[in-house]
Amino acid sequence: MIILGIYQLFVLTTIASSAIAAIILSIKFRHKLSKMQAMVITMAMGMNIGLTAGVLFGTYYQGDLYTSTLVSAGIGVIAGLASGIAFGILPSLEGFMSGLMGGMMGAMLGEMVSQNQAFTMLNILLTLTTSSLLLYNILSAKSSIDEKRWFLKPVLTFVLLFSFLYFGNQLDKSKAFSNFSSSQAGQDHSEHGNTKNLNANEIVLTVHPSKFSYDPSEITLKKDKEASLILKNLDNTDHDIEIKEIAIKTENNQHGNHGTAQADFHLHASGKSEATLTFTPLKSGVFEFYCSIPGHKENGMIGTITVN
Repeated sequence: MIILGIYQLFVLTTIASSAIAAIILSIKFRHKLSKMQAMVITMAMGMNIGLTAGVLFGTYYQGDLYTSTLVSAGIGVIAGLASGIAFGILPSLEGFMSGLMGGMMGAMLGEMVSQNQAFTMLNILLTLTTSSLLLYNILSAKSSIDEKRWFLKPVLTFVLLFSFLYFGNQLDKSKAFSNFSSSQAGQDHSEHGNTKNLNANEIVLTVHPSKFSYDPSEITLKKDKEASLILKNLDNTDHDIEIKEIAIKTENNQHGNHGTAQADFHLHASGKSEATLTFTPLKSGVFEFYCSIPGHKENGMIGTITVN
């Protein structure tokens, strides 16, 4: 059962409110802004809203980049067009393209970052989105600015908005990106069973939803003793295990390509699936394994295999 968290509703409400405010302000300032100024505003609104929606839905639909891209790009396009329609065709086109690009980039970013990183990025992007509404007043000012104190008001507004959005981050944080209600139960069960003997012939590596880590992250094997490694992927997105420069022999009597630039060991599991590889380590040592999918290793998907 899909759960829509309070924080997600908070983000969507802020996006919708910013888009509506942009439409109202565009109508109000359409005769006070030049075409170039209007294009700057529509570009900022379309890009920021597209990026925000992209990170939100890229994280929520992690593992389904096609859906998250369509949704976020659509939101960005609508927001860009809506903020530029009152100014004419050129600002509308600028808003359209900016929203499209922002939605696509945001979806890819949301696909790669962890849940905690997504919270931080959403707070920053929401602050930029709402602060972009200040451009209507700033760019429409006719008089020259002689003092630097004029900058205090927008900076103070930015700080207040960021503080508001930061504390909004605390709303139902634990459930904001939980796609399945059974995730926590499955995690607790796995953690309870993590006391198994890691020297056994069969080792199970589990990847929990929205957690960029292996469970367990340290494995001990015996040299010249056959073992089976099972990658149990409970997440919606793909994960894998890759090890470079480890000498192994598979069950088909094929030796690993030790000494080459390619990985000697690679095991891939799609979302909500398992993959198994049976092999025999041929050399003692400590070897690092990691997820080779872009962004996953950087977020902490690293472990070690010790061969005695």
